[in-house]
Order: sequence, then C-alpha cells, then structure tokens
Amino acid sequence: MPAAQPVAQPIPPVPQPVAPAPQPAPPVGQPPHAQPQAQQQPPQPQPAPQPQPQWHLQQQPQQPVPPQRAEPDWGALADRNEAEGKRRRRMRVIGVVAAVAVVGGLAAGGVVLLNGKKDDGSPTAAKSTQPVVSPSTSGTPGGQPEDPSKPIWEAATDPAPQDAGALFSAPQVTINGATWNRTVVALDSPCWDGNSTTGGLGKVLGDQGCQQVLRATYVSGESAVTVGVAVFDRKLQAETALKNFTGQLKGAPAAGSPAFCAGAGCTGTHNSLGRYGYFTVEGSAKGGNAPDATATAAASGFAEHVKGQLLKRAKAASSAAPGVQGTAPASAG
Repeated sequence: MPAAQPVAQPIPPVPQPVAPAPQPAPPVGQPPHAQPQAQQQPPQPQPAPQPQPQWHLQQQPQQPVPPQRAEPDWGALADRNEAEGKRRRRMRVIGVVAAVAVVGGLAAGGVVLLNGKKDDGSPTAAKSTQPVVSPSTSGTPGGQPEDPSKPIWEAATDPAPQDAGALFSAPQVTINGATWNRTVVALDSPCWDGNSTTGGLGKVLGDQGCQQVLRATYVSGESAVTVGVAVFDRKLQAETALKNFTGQLKGAPAAGSPAFCAGAGCTGTHNSLGRYGYFTVEGSAKGGNAPDATATAAASGFAEHVKGQLLKRAKAASSAAPGVQGTAPASAG
C-alpha cells in the first residue's frame, strides 16, 4: 500500500509594522512654537497575532526503508572464482595422479582384486586379473621375456651338428654399404692345436673344454675379415674363456691366397653368446699382419652378423625341443 502524502499547511501572514498615529495640526495663525507640546503617547499595544488554524495531519505508520545494497566488486569476485577454479583443478590432478599410482602399484604386484555384489546383494568372490601364462609363452620372473639364446646355453638343449657351412651360409654379406664375398669356411678341432688361433688363445679355449672352432673368411677388394666361433658344452665355460681372452683368431686364407693375420698386428673383436664364443680378425687380403682400415671398420658389422646366425640356431633348437609342434630344421642357416 503506498504511503499517504502529507496535507499542505497554510502559510501564516507576515505581520506588518504599525505606523505611528498622526499628530493634530496647530490652529490657523498660531505660530508653530506656540503650540503646546504634545504629550507623548505611550505606545499602543499591538494585538497579538491570532494563531492560525493548524491542519491536523493524520499520522501514518512509518514504512521501514529497505537498506541500500552496495554494488558488488565484480573484479574481486572474478579473481576469487579464478583462484578457486585453479585450486579445484590442482586437486583433481593430484587425485588422478594418486589414483594412477595406486592402480600401478597394485598392477605391479601382479594381482588386482575386484569386489562386487551379486543381484541378490550377496558379495561376489574376489577376481584376479593376473594374466595366465601358458607354458609356450612363459617368461622370466617379473614379466621379462626369456633370453632368446637360452636354448643354446647347454649342449643338451642344442644337439644340432656343428657345421661351418650351415652357420656361415650366406655367400655374400653387405657391411657398411660394401659387398663382402665368402671365400672359405673351415672347422678346426681340437681348439688348442694352433691352426685357428695364435698368441695363447688356443690354451685359454682349451682350458675351458673348447671342442671346435668354426671359421669363415670374407673379402671385399683388398680387405679381408675372418670370423670364428668356439664351441663349448656350457655357457659358463664360454664366458670364463672370454674373461681370460688373450691372443687372437687366425685369418683363414682361401686356397692359393697369401696368409694374413697369422700373428700379432691385426685388429680383432671377441664376445660370447650362450655356449659359444665368437671372434673376428681383420687385415689385408694381400697377406701380412698389418691392420686394414676398411676391414677394421667392418668388424662390428661382422660380429653382429655372427651373433644373428647363433640366434637363428637358438630358435631352431627351441623349435626342435620335445613336445613342441612344428619342429624346425636343426641346422641354423
């Protein structure tokens, strides 16, 4: 209901000043100084102003005045909202990271248990998400894949005959963009007779029960590389012989070609894989015991080539294991 408007009051009249009463004029012919002195009249009392009628206002109940709202600081509100949003995003990120860490920790333990309830409200049995590993794809503890050379760690699991022609089957090998032609393959037994080694290497191999040394020579232009593989019964024997390595492999020249790297002076490499030790020696196809830059640069490539051939043999030995379907040929090529 709107508030009643107050009734306007009449404006009281402003009192006017009262003029003094006029004095009687003197009689004609009498000089002014002869006029008797007029008695001073006391001031006449002025009538008091009559009170004006007052208009009585009907007092209306005073309506409460609503408090004035202050205009909000929109800039400060925006800053607070932005800060709150950043804080919530940080909390979400921290929560996600913590959840991932928890899930990762459970997965690393191998088993994640999922609890639930059946439709009738009874709890279900915990389920394991640990993968079932079949015997054909078993790995090492911790989920790491098995060493692919494992089938050739022992002679008992690597029964294929030792054949230099099968092991070094490629007639040509490309190393560093150059083509190397195989000129000769050879098998020497026993290892310590000095035909395939020099500088005391034969004795080191023989002390660990080395049975045979298989060699092949590759030539490119005037450069020559001979690769060799020493055969042991067990992996530990091969590793021990390589720890005590001394001397070098001898170069194997083709029939009618000059001997090369028959003594100290050429470069070479040595390593082991499973029950095998494998070596290279690099020199000049023209003969002698001087190093050859092109052959030396190709040494690491030839070492990798021999390692690849041994891994092929390991794969063939794995396929030939009893109880495995699809038996592959025993020889590695």
